[in-house]
Amino acid sequence: MAKIKAINISNISGERTVYVNQAILNKNKGILNDRYYENFKNKYEQVTLIEAENIDYFNNITKKKTNYKDFRRNIITSGINLNNLINKKLQIGNVVLKVHQLCQPCRYLQNKLNIDNLVKLLLNKSGVCAEIIKSGKISTFDQIKMIK
Repeated sequence: MAKIKAINISNISGERTVYVNQAILNKNKGILNDRYYENFKNKYEQVTLIEAENIDYFNNITKKKTNYKDFRRNIITSGINLNNLINKKLQIGNVVLKVHQLCQPCRYLQNKLNIDNLVKLLLNKSGVCAEIIKSGKISTFDQIKMIK
């Protein structure tokens, strides 16, 4: 069963991210209290998601114990292959998201975590960017369903 494993936000760009148990997602705005709320370049950057399994894989091959939140994605999922959802819609509670593209890892994250080759190791394993189609509230452990 696909579900939310954790929700992660930061209210100031560049500052540490923190886990929250619930989040309000507003259409055309983003996640309330997140650094990119009403401050994103493209509509598909309103929310980011990453698979816990990919972070676990990364930690295993690097022999690190990097926390899920340190990857700076908003929603950490489990039990779902996000890469297969490009141009598809997801429902989490009453929230609907449209997945637009892969999020590729960046040197900013590599430098922030001080992990050599992070960009190379996480290529195509760094999550997806999504647009909020329908506003609502999500919570940790909510089920994720793909909409046809």
